[in-house]
Amino acid sequence: MKMFKFSTALGLSLLLLLSSSTFVFAQGEDDFVRESVISKRDAVVLSSLFPGLGQMTQGHKVKGVTFFLSEAVSLIIAINAHENYGTKKSLYNRDFDIYQSLPKAGYLNNGDYSYAKSLYDDLKEKESTLNDLNTIRNSAAIVAVGIYAFNVFDMIFLTSSTTESNRAEKKTEKIEITSSLIETSPGIVFTKRF
Repeated sequence: MKMFKFSTALGLSLLLLLSSSTFVFAQGEDDFVRESVISKRDAVVLSSLFPGLGQMTQGHKVKGVTFFLSEAVSLIIAINAHENYGTKKSLYNRDFDIYQSLPKAGYLNNGDYSYAKSLYDDLKEKESTLNDLNTIRNSAAIVAVGIYAFNVFDMIFLTSSTTESNRAEKKTEKIEITSSLIETSPGIVFTKRF
């Protein structure tokens, strides 16, 4: 049981670490992105709706997809564990009520403890499973909230819009490489400034 909790916590921590470290991988992806037509404010709103949407609209595809997938996986794990917990909790409550009614049914008065012992062992196993599901549910929910919070922080403070990045590059670089459509075919335009 401890190994299960440890592996669950480790997996969810790695998922959070992966989603938080994507800005390192997303540094060079603005090279061949067309100028964004969406404002930074609108991108923040999109990121507030679901993690990664704002980053994707600003041209940071890797970062946006990583946030999106990390949040989706965390939510799926949390919802699945919550549903399993609810189902198993109702079964546990039913068996616990049966176990509590054993003395009234006469099982313990005639010395027949084998059914009570098997029911008790089954209850202990179900309780352990419930504890594991509760840990997974809570951990995944915490990771999902963490990803959401970091996503909004990243969108507001760490992600520059594509138009801002392109304007800054145009002012400082003498050679510019951009993508464009040339007679309905994708192409690359080299521009030299003097």
